[in-house]
Amino acid sequence: MADRFGVLLRRFRREAGLTQDELAVRSGVAVRTVRRFETQAGVNPQLSTVRQLAEALALSPAEHATLLAAVGQADEPAPSDRPVAPADAARVQPGRYLTANERELVEAADELADVVRARWQQEEMRRRIHDPGPLPLRWRSVGAELTDPDAPTDLAGTLDAIVPCYRRVPSGRLVVLGRAGAGKSMLAVRLVLDLLNPSTAAGAVPVVVGIGSWHPVQTSFHEWLVAELTRHYPGLARPSRSGATLAARLIESGRILPVLDGFDEIAEGLHRPALVALNQIVLPLVLTSRPDEYRDAVTASRVLRGAAAVELADLTVADLADHLPRTARRTAGDLATAWDPVLRELAERPDLPPAVALTTPLMVGLARANYSDTTGRDPAELLDARRFPTAESIADHLLAGFVPTAYRHQPLDRAVGLDQRWSVEEATRWLRFLAAHLDGRRTTDLAWWEFGTAFGRGSRTSLLGLVAGVTTAVVDWLVEGVASAFGVTIGSSSWFLSGLLIGFLGAVLMVVTYAVTVGRGVPAPLYLRISVRGGRRRLSAQTRSRLRTGALCGFVFGVLLGTAHRLLAVVTSRSAAAVGSWVFDAVAFGLVYAVGVGLVFRVLGLIETPVDLTSAGRPADLIRANRAVPAGPALVLAPLFAGFIVAAAEVLDALDVGRPFGIDLDWAPSLVVAAALVSAVAGAAGYVLGMTPWGHWLVFARIWLPLTGRLPWAVVAFLEDACRRGVLRQSGPYYQFRHARLQAHLAAARQPVSDPA
Repeated sequence: MADRFGVLLRRFRREAGLTQDELAVRSGVAVRTVRRFETQAGVNPQLSTVRQLAEALALSPAEHATLLAAVGQADEPAPSDRPVAPADAARVQPGRYLTANERELVEAADELADVVRARWQQEEMRRRIHDPGPLPLRWRSVGAELTDPDAPTDLAGTLDAIVPCYRRVPSGRLVVLGRAGAGKSMLAVRLVLDLLNPSTAAGAVPVVVGIGSWHPVQTSFHEWLVAELTRHYPGLARPSRSGATLAARLIESGRILPVLDGFDEIAEGLHRPALVALNQIVLPLVLTSRPDEYRDAVTASRVLRGAAAVELADLTVADLADHLPRTARRTAGDLATAWDPVLRELAERPDLPPAVALTTPLMVGLARANYSDTTGRDPAELLDARRFPTAESIADHLLAGFVPTAYRHQPLDRAVGLDQRWSVEEATRWLRFLAAHLDGRRTTDLAWWEFGTAFGRGSRTSLLGLVAGVTTAVVDWLVEGVASAFGVTIGSSSWFLSGLLIGFLGAVLMVVTYAVTVGRGVPAPLYLRISVRGGRRRLSAQTRSRLRTGALCGFVFGVLLGTAHRLLAVVTSRSAAAVGSWVFDAVAFGLVYAVGVGLVFRVLGLIETPVDLTSAGRPADLIRANRAVPAGPALVLAPLFAGFIVAAAEVLDALDVGRPFGIDLDWAPSLVVAAALVSAVAGAAGYVLGMTPWGHWLVFARIWLPLTGRLPWAVVAFLEDACRRGVLRQSGPYYQFRHARLQAHLAAARQPVSDPA
């Protein structure tokens, strides 16, 4: 349908005698968006955008209806005749000339809407929400003590009516309450997708963000939201025409509707400050939370200003009877399923533990995974009062059986793209490690660049120093070995001792640099790509900081290298001349290396450019992007650095800069070339492995943790397969467990793993 829309739009534009630029000016739609509509397949324009284009083209009613039909929509009343979302004020009115800044923001908002829609549609498919159909979520308005006096209090509804419910709130502020597993996240995703539907689209782009990482005492809401948007959608980190990032400008212009998921996951003691901070802003938003945490925060401060609050209701036995039998196989010669006798029993006795346990979408999903999606298991065992005397015992049973059931090999595993290389025991052991890792960090976000935090700061620093030292020593041995094969002698020390000394210096430099520059944290992911033609003309603050750090490290390494060059002479002669030569060599080496490293980082900063909105949206994409950023340029910049060192040494030697001080440089060409090669290769490796997020991922997640048995060697394949099995899910650059309760269960589990079959 969208392909036909592009063909019709192009035809109507040409009949009107307009160029794409002219249509963009008349309609208020960015020219890049118009071009995308006409040339790309699969676009899904919003209904308001179609109306703007139709008005700018002066289409007849019949042509207007044809254009709407091309995107699968019938004409609706004008926006003034229907309820208007609070964020509709951000929409640019048709017929008005856009400034360059406005056009940039409209274009960014359109692209963001496409990315958000595609991402959550895929996630809904992975969560199997529509297979065989969504559970009948219902909600009711909560008491007046949790609702602002100016907000409506009669908002009872069902999942398919979430947008009309939201639009009845004048402030655009809605609080969704529900106990663990009640379906708050499912409702938030459905609200986002329905708001992005062309027939119901609002002016702002709804974006789901986990609010649990916010520390309201240390960071303002605006700063935190900008950081989260750029982390989930890296293209928004690109500077706008006004200088601020696109994320900041979209928020300031009212083009973002934050859907804040997990207010209850904010650190203990910070719920009240968080609510106070949210009351200081007027931005429309949706907030999900467990009831107790939100009620406590309201009691300590006040309700969220202008917000209506609803609470999700429990599922009933009738809901289960309508859903669970459709997920199970029917017995031969009969239309009944294994769930039918269980549900009949629960209908007669709704006070039984299974009826009490299966009142949330989480537990229903786990019950389906344990009994409907596998063979050889009968849900009738849930009725055994001796095994399961309480609803909590049933919940523990379903949680304990979920991972082993998900990893039991089924005949159709390969057909649906599941990886069969891991056993139940292995998968459970690794998932328990990940859950304990997240539990220790008090978060639900599994960030691939933070695997090193599974170790203490001292252990992490020591391991990186060991890797840097071994790498430097091996490179030195290779260079000296190749030189000796051609009859060239480098220095006066043996190649073995020289390599050990250089390796030790590399390890020391790594330890000191990491401790000073990174500290207690870890390197954040880079949302960059290499573009020789489209790079920045001005260096970013991050790049300038990296340049200063690199130049300082280059100076220190040069000093250490100069020290190593003269160390033997100083120790043996102990003369003033030897000490003077050592000091001069160390300073000269340090200055040359500082300038060389600064040159490399300067060039690197000029060819780096932010990624676009469609890049690095998933964790695996971001890992590949961060691998490409340092790996590609290293092949060019390492030789550039080595060449600069050799050229600078030759110039200093030719100028005989040591003569005024009575010092002979004694920089033999073989020594200079070897030093340049060793420092270029080992320095590039040390920087990549120790100072970049991909390097940390490689050292810890791809080498050390698999080597110690805490993760598989194919980490990404395992994590992606866990997502396909429904054990993990993706949220922007993060992996998360299917639910926080599953994470807590795995983190606390210590009993031996067994296959429930």
